[in-house]
Amino acid sequence: MSAEHVLIIDDSVESRRWIIDSVIRPAGYNVIEADNVVSARAILATVKPHVVILAAEIGPEGGLPLLAMREATLPVIVTTTHRSLDEVSAALSAGAFDVLIRPFEPERLASSIARALKISRAVNERDTLREQTEHQVQEFNAIYTVGKLMTGMLDVERILTLVVTAAANLTHAEEGTLMLVDPASGELYLRASHNMADATTRNLRVQVSDSLIGRVLQSRRPIMMSGSDLHKVQTWFLVRSILCVPLIAGNRVTGVLSVHNRISGHGFTEHDVHLLSTLADYAAIAIETARLYSQADRERTQLDTILRGIQDVVIVTDPNMRILLVNNAACETFNLSRKVIGQPLAEVMQVQAVRDLFDPDKLQSRAWRAEIVLPDGRTLQGQISMLHGVGYGAVMHDISRLKELDRIKSEFVSIVSHDLRTPLTTIRGFVNLLSRVGPLNPQQTEFVNRVERSMSDIVELIADLLDIGKIEAGLDWQMETVELHSLVAKTVERVRPNAEALKHTLITDITECALVQGNARRLEQVVTNLLGNAIKYTPEGGKIEVALKEDGDFLVLQVRDNGIGISIEDQHRIFDKFYRVESEAMQNIGGSGLGLSIVKAITEKHQGRVWVESELGKGSTFTMLLPRQAVSQSSPADSGSLIMTPENSE
Repeated sequence: MSAEHVLIIDDSVESRRWIIDSVIRPAGYNVIEADNVVSARAILATVKPHVVILAAEIGPEGGLPLLAMREATLPVIVTTTHRSLDEVSAALSAGAFDVLIRPFEPERLASSIARALKISRAVNERDTLREQTEHQVQEFNAIYTVGKLMTGMLDVERILTLVVTAAANLTHAEEGTLMLVDPASGELYLRASHNMADATTRNLRVQVSDSLIGRVLQSRRPIMMSGSDLHKVQTWFLVRSILCVPLIAGNRVTGVLSVHNRISGHGFTEHDVHLLSTLADYAAIAIETARLYSQADRERTQLDTILRGIQDVVIVTDPNMRILLVNNAACETFNLSRKVIGQPLAEVMQVQAVRDLFDPDKLQSRAWRAEIVLPDGRTLQGQISMLHGVGYGAVMHDISRLKELDRIKSEFVSIVSHDLRTPLTTIRGFVNLLSRVGPLNPQQTEFVNRVERSMSDIVELIADLLDIGKIEAGLDWQMETVELHSLVAKTVERVRPNAEALKHTLITDITECALVQGNARRLEQVVTNLLGNAIKYTPEGGKIEVALKEDGDFLVLQVRDNGIGISIEDQHRIFDKFYRVESEAMQNIGGSGLGLSIVKAITEKHQGRVWVESELGKGSTFTMLLPRQAVSQSSPADSGSLIMTPENSE
């Protein structure tokens, strides 16, 4: 039977019976009767019928005044015995849906009722949709407000309280709670609540095992219960309906957001589950954001403490060479302030050597070590590296004391070497005369030959020591225009017999290049040392390649071999004085450990760079870069000077 209610207002029993029997009952409508205006008003004040059939002639004043007190959307069909057009117009003007003049056919009334109900249903559907839309807008505004406040608020306590309040309001719940898992004990403790008494919430902690909230944590799914179902589970206080959803951060369940009713029996719906799940996500994000912010703040504080206390200079820039970080040591050394953060390094750094250190064209994909001579005479040794995702970072350590010790050591070695040279020459001369004063037996001859070889090694070592001392001191350093391609070609031909003696294949690719400003004898010494090492450390029958070409403003010399190679661990030390690689392959190969030190010193005096790329068992490639333009050899400028060498990346 249809649920629509039809109210008949008529003081004629016969008329009401006819309408009910002829139209209302056959159509299946529910009927409500009123035989006077007073009872009709009482019914309209308490009951909401779907259609009203009103007799216009009811009571002394008629029924039309009742039209004014009805709801505007309630359709009223007026029946009347008056055939006057004015009477009909008056009824329609008062708000009647239709006017039927007695007598009329049942079909006419049934049709009018059907049309009125159709309109009534449409109006009700419209009102329902409007209410739903308004409710959804309110829900959206509430969720949007929570999300917006979260983005601009770091107070997690306020955020969580806001989330719980919104959860209770949107689900029309009496109370709300947000409980988090204590990592230490595994218990749940109350972090935020809505409409809960202080006596209930103070120091509230709940065991997870054998409880409804524990099931939410274990299943990672919402749980909604009401009525008799709640008697089967354990809750931490008596409720008549409850809805719990988990707070999930990444792969961890960090807590539970709940709403509940203790007084009303109002249950929750699937829509409430979706609303609460959205708010739970907000809460989880807020908690995780607060945790990450707290962690970042602690790490930032630790980093600031470390950088403030460290004595080394630290400078970090972004890829565009804008300063991101300078520590106290950097500010004191270069007279900077914290205001330089965000500014281009080239604009705030007065020391030219440091600006050169941060030249990205020189860095490429390598890390570089550098010695920076400051205007006050101090020397900093630093390393600059590419920091992926950040930019560039440099750490500079004051090595002035070490440089002074190295200078004293070099002077001492130079003095001792010079003083030893004369007696050694005398000893060597007398050893050469032994065979002239009388015949020597074979064993004596072997001993004399060994002495001569050892004396030659010592004299060569002394010569290298004196040589590197002169290079570092800048003595015997006349600069001139040099054709490097001719110099390299002559040097290759001079050492070719040594290579052929070991059955090496010596290949050259020497391009005619621009002139360089340099010391021809020292540059020849570089080429000789590099070729000599390639020949010495390549097993018999190997291949050695020598290439010279121009690359922009530089001349590039490469000496490549397929010899024993150098390990990653040894590559960053082979240019140090007296350093020799300790390996089984090196045991029978002599050397002083000064050859590559001389190469590095000469290259740097020419404002160039030298480095090695090598792999054990596959050979080595030594590369030297020299500027093609003339370079002044004057002393360091007031703004500081830079000596840079590449660190080979592993």
